[in-house]
Amino acid sequence: MTPSLLLLLALSQSPSRVSLVFGGDVIPHDPIKHVASSRARLAEGGNNGGWDHVLGPLSPVLQRADFAIVNLETPIVVLKKPEVGDMVFNAQPPLLAALKRVGVDVATFANNHCLDQHREGIVSTRGYLREAQLLTAGSAENEDAAWTPVVLEKNGLRIGILAVSRWLNGFNNKKDPAQPHVPTVPYAREPITGGHPVDDFLATIRARSAEVDVLLVSIHWGEEYQFAPSQEDRKLARQMLDAGAFAVIGHHPHVLQPVEFVERSAGGKGLVVFSLGNLVSNQDFADVNGSKRDGLLVELVLVRETPTGPVRLASVKGVPVATENKLGGGKKRNVQAVLLDDELEAIDERLLDLRGRVDLRSRDEKKTLEQRRKVGLARRARIESFVLPGMLDRGSESTAALTRPGRDPESLTP
Repeated sequence: MTPSLLLLLALSQSPSRVSLVFGGDVIPHDPIKHVASSRARLAEGGNNGGWDHVLGPLSPVLQRADFAIVNLETPIVVLKKPEVGDMVFNAQPPLLAALKRVGVDVATFANNHCLDQHREGIVSTRGYLREAQLLTAGSAENEDAAWTPVVLEKNGLRIGILAVSRWLNGFNNKKDPAQPHVPTVPYAREPITGGHPVDDFLATIRARSAEVDVLLVSIHWGEEYQFAPSQEDRKLARQMLDAGAFAVIGHHPHVLQPVEFVERSAGGKGLVVFSLGNLVSNQDFADVNGSKRDGLLVELVLVRETPTGPVRLASVKGVPVATENKLGGGKKRNVQAVLLDDELEAIDERLLDLRGRVDLRSRDEKKTLEQRRKVGLARRARIESFVLPGMLDRGSESTAALTRPGRDPESLTP
């Protein structure tokens, strides 16, 4: 066999690899919109109404993935008088342009705020997502489109993302399937007109998983501000995995919940992230160590060794995220979603610069930085308590969680 033929053969058998990163809730509370507006820059192409400033620190992680996915917890509208209220959200297209610029590829839109701007808000949001060249799954112009996964294709792998919500804030879908629709799997305690019962939802997973190499379910579920999933949601997690979901990615509680491998009834394991927490919000704005400022980016690497072989989860990595929310110079408020480890590294470097300085200004800065470092380390330890061992290791794609005794990586194949 000639060397060139050997090379072609080797290339044809190279593993297919795709990396994905998932982030939690993007919530444009009014104070954050005000911060973005105050940082807006028109010159040199602008900064998307200041949203680049709010989201920019996340870009190193989002941009290194083949696909980055977040939960868009707001309709996108351009209205003179949008609906407003304490728990009624809206944002304008520059938010989407900023998400795209920092590296987001998919903004799922299936949550309890999808109807905050009525059914017209769903149509508007879908249109602006297309304009921003962001893919999406979830609420759509009709029921069939809302229950259709977005399919990502890379390196020969087809990856579907099905997005659903279990909550709708008292709203309902229209009975007419041609009307704008939010894909919902309601809890019995909050029935939703036009929602799909669990059995129908599982049938959808079975059907859709057969159409792709990997089906991931993005689900808006659970109780707000609770750090553990309910037994009802644990049961549904296993049912989704049994029906063919490769992994389940959850959000809505606005705090972190565990990342776990869950046994399938027929054997093997699937990954369940019960809640990613907030990616950016104004919650806990007055509490520098508030748990609603905790977030997590979860990076998955999917690998298929041969063109017709199964897809396996090669590695899982977690990146801790925090929402900075503080007054800056001149009492100007600053809100940013930041990579916590990068923040801690920057603090340590600055403290090193200040070592030995005894002037009053340096001492005050050191005191402030030491307090920030203390809070940051406490936050990181809290985030680490929710993830698999080794997930937050820096500098490499951790496979510690996959190689511990009893966790055979091959058993993760659906």
